Amino acid sequence: MFCEIPQFARCCFCMPLRRGVLAFGYLNIMFSVLMIGLYSYAVHLDAGVVLVYHGVSANVEAKLGIALYCVDIIFNIVMVYGAHKIIVSYLKIFYYYTISTTVALVILELVSLINYGYLDDFELMSLFFTGLCLHVYLLFLVRSLLLKINNSGRAYENQLHQFVDGEFKIEGNGIYPSTVVPIESV
Repeated sequence: MFCEIPQFARCCFCMPLRRGVLAFGYLNIMFSVLMIGLYSYAVHLDAGVVLVYHGVSANVEAKLGIALYCVDIIFNIVMVYGAHKIIVSYLKIFYYYTISTTVALVILELVSLINYGYLDDFELMSLFFTGLCLHVYLLFLVRSLLLKINNSGRAYENQLHQFVDGEFKIEGNGIYPSTVVPIESV
């Protein structure tokens, strides 16, 4: 069976694709910095904290949480820099990082569900599902941006300008494409 991976032209149906990827990158960086602050405070207090990384909860030390979020900040900075400068290799690095972390998070969640039996805990399951949806959406956005960069090159196209200047001509009567056959001539 064949299934197409969605390709987006806009982020959240309102922002241009590149700016949306940049906005997601900056939000991820801010969220990761916030989580590093919370986990470092937990290390300072020496409190036993449950690690929550992109919606997956695990009983590990807070130092591991700090390390995971530091790596996440580094890769998000790589993605933001690659999106700003339109460097395809940096975006591909982030794309593969996102694929690997998504697969690892799903496996980690399945293991924690089997071992700890969190099936009846609605809050954790909804947190995991929300984190997974955001992660997959960002993955699709970066993939769409990579395809857009590879297909169109680096030139900026103002499509409205083509209509205003008359560079782009519409064939036929201007409303329907030339492939539509009028009823009178049939």
